[in-house]
Amino acid sequence: MNIHWRMAELWLLKQSRGLTEQENSELDSCLKLNAKYAQRLAEQYNFGYMASMTGDETWLLEISTDIDKMERYYESKRPAFFEK
Repeated sequence: MNIHWRMAELWLLKQSRGLTEQENSELDSCLKLNAKYAQRLAEQYNFGYMASMTGDETWLLEISTDIDKMERYYESKRPAFFEK
């Protein structure tokens, strides 16, 4: 995810100097977006587990599709040098 690249950059800057108010705000935004993504993905995995435990194959397929979409979306945001 692009926010991970920026979050890492801001963290590294923070190790060598204090962040500006704008950089701190940007870091907070990156952390918030990351937390929302992680929460949503974890929720989908939990729903997948429940669907699996109850034997609901239709629901499990829907959840698997949602998880795949979420993960593929962020995979496609990798820097170009990772692409074949």
